Amino acid sequence: MCDTPVAVIAFVDERRVWFKGKIGLELDEIPRDDSFCAHAILQSDLLIVPDPVSDKRFMNSFLVEEIGVRFYAGIPLTTADNYPVGTLAVMDRVPHLMTAVQTESLQILARRVVAELETRRTTDAPTSHPRLHLLASHRRSVTILIVEDDVVLRELLQRALEGYGFSVLAAANGAEALRWSERRGRTIEIVVTDVVLSDANGLELSKRIRAAHPETKSLFITGFGDQFPELREYGADILEKPFLPSELVRKVDDILNQGKDATGSLFKLNSRTV
Repeated sequence: MCDTPVAVIAFVDERRVWFKGKIGLELDEIPRDDSFCAHAILQSDLLIVPDPVSDKRFMNSFLVEEIGVRFYAGIPLTTADNYPVGTLAVMDRVPHLMTAVQTESLQILARRVVAELETRRTTDAPTSHPRLHLLASHRRSVTILIVEDDVVLRELLQRALEGYGFSVLAAANGAEALRWSERRGRTIEIVVTDVVLSDANGLELSKRIRAAHPETKSLFITGFGDQFPELREYGADILEKPFLPSELVRKVDDILNQGKDATGSLFKLNSRTV
């Protein structure tokens, strides 16, 4: 997702940083002094170091001098009791920048890592974690259309839903989504669409699809829900970014279980606000 050759889940103690999970890195641990992670766990959000050679905090770091790291982006892993234990990080051997979607993807994954940690720490009900539920039998017969113009986020959502047993179609824009909806022989139960697309408004797109297929429900994903008060005013189904894949699956399941009530509320949204 971040177009880097190195990714790690790192934990930090008083003297060292050790890598619980790693890709593209041979080391098991490094000294804490001058490490990226020791600084990242002090942040409230993502720490990005586009070129550590020119940053006096890290120019003498082990990873910079010995491994040749020239780019770092790490987000703290903070437990439910607000204690930072480590980082989820990506690294590269050439300097570059992060896109907004890549940043958001790391935020989502960091929340997932923390959820896994909290689940392992809880001994009374470990099977209650959302990802451990068995696939519902009805999911394999449900088709979902994802409409998202950012390829990284679109593929992330598609993999999440397919991983939980849904059949998924993907569209990069409103025009492609309409073509999917017009194909015969395939019923789309839910359209998962960003509110703001490169060529369309997600609300308008939902209205057009439902004009031909009134039974189709919609789930709007957005990081700017406050800018679209009509969504909440008329009871639309919304998922605020960033979110975990399990949160997306739960929301989709909720919509499927709403039945006629969800269809009615969405029709009201489309007919009165778009």
